Amino acid sequence: DKCLDAYNQGTTNGTRVITWSCNGQANQRWTFQADGSVRNAQAGLCLDVNQAATANGSTLILWTCNGQNNQKW
Repeated sequence: DKCLDAYNQGTTNGTRVITWSCNGQANQRWTFQADGSVRNAQAGLCLDVNQAATANGSTLILWTCNGQNNQKW
């Protein structure tokens, strides 16, 4: 099984989000918010499509939660 993982235990804006073997650590724990955002338990930042890109294969990162559409899931 794979989980969404904040790369290298990152906790800052721009940290890449990747798939990694599930290990139960906080950088792989996520909370779904009422506004549609997904918040990382360790960093407190939101799952974000980098630069609001819309193309297939766009990069996912952690970013300060801001309510924009690129953070809605």
